[in-house]
Amino acid sequence: MKLPPDYVSGFIDGEGSFFIVISKHPQKRLGIDARLTFAVEVRDDDIEILESIRETLGCGIIYRLDYKRYGWFPHALLKVSSIGEIRNKLIPFFVEHPLRAKKRLSFKLFCQAAEIFAQKMHLTEEGIAKLREIQKQMNQYGKKGGIPSVRQGAGKPRARRGENSVK
Repeated sequence: MKLPPDYVSGFIDGEGSFFIVISKHPQKRLGIDARLTFAVEVRDDDIEILESIRETLGCGIIYRLDYKRYGWFPHALLKVSSIGEIRNKLIPFFVEHPLRAKKRLSFKLFCQAAEIFAQKMHLTEEGIAKLREIQKQMNQYGKKGGIPSVRQGAGKPRARRGENSVK
C-alpha cells in the first residue's frame, strides 16, 4: 500500500539514514571502495511499514536481520544502494517531498556525494578525498555528533544484497 509522501518524509526524518561507506578493497584500482546508502531499520514486527515505504519510493530491498546473539528482537532493514535508484527515484522523491528536520542537511550532502558518483569521480583519489570530506560533514548531524565510533567493525551484522531479502 502506498503511503502519503509527506508521511514517508516524516518517517525518514526520524528513522532513516543517509550515509557514505568508504572501505579498503584490494580488488579495486585504488584499493578503496566507496558506496552511497540510504537505509531505514525497524523491528521485524513493523516490516509492513517498510514494505509500504518501499512501494511509495519505488526502490530498495528489504532484509530481515536476526539479532538473537545480542538478545534483541529481529529487525527489518530497507536499503537503497544502487546509484541508479538513488539518483532516479530516491533523490527526486525527497526533493519533491522535502525532509524537515536536521536530516535534510545530511540529505543535501548525500546529493552532493551522488553527483560525485554520477561523474565517476568516486573512482579517483580526488573524488575519494571529496567523499571523505562530505562524510565528515554528514557525521556531525548523526546521533553522536561526529564522535567516531570506538567499535570499528563491531556491532550489527550487515545486510548484503540477496541475503535474507524479502521479495
